[in-house]
Amino acid sequence: MLIREIVLEGYQADILTAVQDLLTNHMADDAKKIPTEQFQSELSKQGFVTTTDELIKAVNDSGYASSIDKDFIKPKDQLPGDIDTDEEDPSVDVGKMAGDQAMKDIKAEL
Repeated sequence: MLIREIVLEGYQADILTAVQDLLTNHMADDAKKIPTEQFQSELSKQGFVTTTDELIKAVNDSGYASSIDKDFIKPKDQLPGDIDTDEEDPSVDVGKMAGDQAMKDIKAEL
């Protein structure tokens, strides 16, 4: 393995950790959308000067964002607007089903 490859792997691991930390901080602040340019600036203050394409790749690799483009980063803790989050009562009573199955098993053994 070349020294260049070792250094590159180390840098990529470091930038990935920095991206995850920054995204976690934004999620803790309950950010809905993070301007990509602002995020890139915050990352550069930590010593990671990247192009937008490199940033997009690092954010995608982090697994901490649900979407990213050249304008905004949407943290993974924010659900898309088309997802229904209303709670509904389950249509199946799992406890009753388990009890019924247990009774059938007991009767089958007798």
